[in-house]
Amino acid sequence: MTTPAYQKRPTAELAHLAWCLLVALCIEVNDGRSASGLQQHVFIMRWLANAQKRKLFPRTVAADILWLQAQGKLYGFRANLRGKVEYIYRSSAGALTSQSDLFRFTYAVETLKNMGWDDNLVSDVEWKTAQAGSMLVSAVFTRKTALKTCFDDRQMLIQPLILRMTGDVSGVSALFAQCALTVKQCDDEQGFSVFSVNVDNDRAKRRA
Repeated sequence: MTTPAYQKRPTAELAHLAWCLLVALCIEVNDGRSASGLQQHVFIMRWLANAQKRKLFPRTVAADILWLQAQGKLYGFRANLRGKVEYIYRSSAGALTSQSDLFRFTYAVETLKNMGWDDNLVSDVEWKTAQAGSMLVSAVFTRKTALKTCFDDRQMLIQPLILRMTGDVSGVSALFAQCALTVKQCDDEQGFSVFSVNVDNDRAKRRA
């Protein structure tokens, strides 16, 4: 099986595949579940198998998933899958920090979706009356009106964006930090975990 020509066809889909894998691995390592290189190799192989089985990504990156799996099976730990994925990301994507706040927020939510989360845009009425359902379901809830009022015409965050979540939220702060977004966990409300995506004043000054 030949090596996919990453340099010749950098795509947003390929960058997102690599990004999602790296974020999932980062959360795994931070939680202390995959400390050694061998454990990280096993995690990546399982993650790739799950992504392939559940068809989480477009068909355009199917060959990349198969190639990484083949490398892992052929060379085992020596395949350095983490290094390969990091290279794929660097060669397929522009610097995420150079993107707009709205782009990076959307990227974070899309990453959650690819990790099995439900993404829900709700009305103001639904926001006021909602009660959290099963905490076994990982989901993020965003008010539609907040997306309009919290970002300006340049897609910069101009006021805190409040998110509600259910499920295991232990890796949320780390994920948003990877997307260069400042978040703070607030007091729970109506059974939901609550996070505030806050304005980065230093970043805003640099862009002014």
